Amino acid sequence: MAMRFILCSAVFLAACSQEPAPSGLSAGIFAGEGRDALCIAGDPGVQRAGFITYGRGDANCSARGRIVAEGGGFALLPMGEGECRIPFAQDEAGVKIGPLPAACSYYCGPDVKADGKSFRRVSSGDSASASSNPMVDLGGDPLC
Repeated sequence: MAMRFILCSAVFLAACSQEPAPSGLSAGIFAGEGRDALCIAGDPGVQRAGFITYGRGDANCSARGRIVAEGGGFALLPMGEGECRIPFAQDEAGVKIGPLPAACSYYCGPDVKADGKSFRRVSSGDSASASSNPMVDLGGDPLC
């Protein structure tokens, strides 16, 4: 009987000590290769993000919108879109864009891809750092 109590207690403590899965991406400003940039703003559940990745010259992929949980990960839903969902993954190193579905091809210029692009954190997601380091697209519009 005592052994069963100890075993049940150990299982209960192990279950309680597990941290819940994050409900959003870590907000912040992220830099990629060259001029590539990404920002994530807001609180989990109501986050927005934007990115720009460059090819040759000023040819680029660029999108901004809201972040949603999707398939155990996260996706960027560009503003005004219904079909395009750009997968994002985050780990300790930063954020990585997953493979872009065909429905998202509108967001990339000729011969430019965002698939697999990685970004490393350069500042936290507080509003002071976001306003002092604004990330903009090619037209000068803020990404977040």
